[in-house]
Amino acid sequence: MNFARSVPDFRRSDKGNIQHRLADIIILMILARECGCVGRADIIEFGRLHLNKFHRLGILRNGVPSESTLCRAENGINDHAMADRMQDFAGAFHKELLKKGCGREIICIDGKAERGTVMENGRNPDIVSAYSFNTGIILATEACQAKSNEIKAVPRLIDKLDIAGKIVTADAMSMQKDIIDKIRKKVTMFASD
Repeated sequence: MNFARSVPDFRRSDKGNIQHRLADIIILMILARECGCVGRADIIEFGRLHLNKFHRLGILRNGVPSESTLCRAENGINDHAMADRMQDFAGAFHKELLKKGCGREIICIDGKAERGTVMENGRNPDIVSAYSFNTGIILATEACQAKSNEIKAVPRLIDKLDIAGKIVTADAMSMQKDIIDKIRKKVTMFASD
């Protein structure tokens, strides 16, 4: 809920016609999508099915939002602000999971092409991710630039990570001399701080 409340509300609250808190709508959409609901109709059905549970949590006091309300919320939320809040939330959650004693963290770096999405040049975009094997959380992502590949994106991804004292794995494409040197330099830099 703290994450959902931290997303800036774009709506005009001075008009007095807001029936649903934005945080409630965000929680509904996240939980529904985590349970496999894809479209807005599925999300609404999920909300109706679990409305009593939401009420016990103090959420959706005015019932389930309409499809047009969900559409306005999805289109109105600042994507970058929400991504920043989600990254903060995931980072805090990741730290809590690590405190539970899962041993030395293993960070897996790998790139994948996004299927079903096509860029202007006709190619599928490539995304490089850093995945925490111990917690199951994606720590950071980096998109490959047009006319580029993983080899150029991995160093930018590593810049986003704290890798001191952690095991870093990657496939052969990412094990270039420059990338390995960057990992060593970053580990040394953190060790001297």
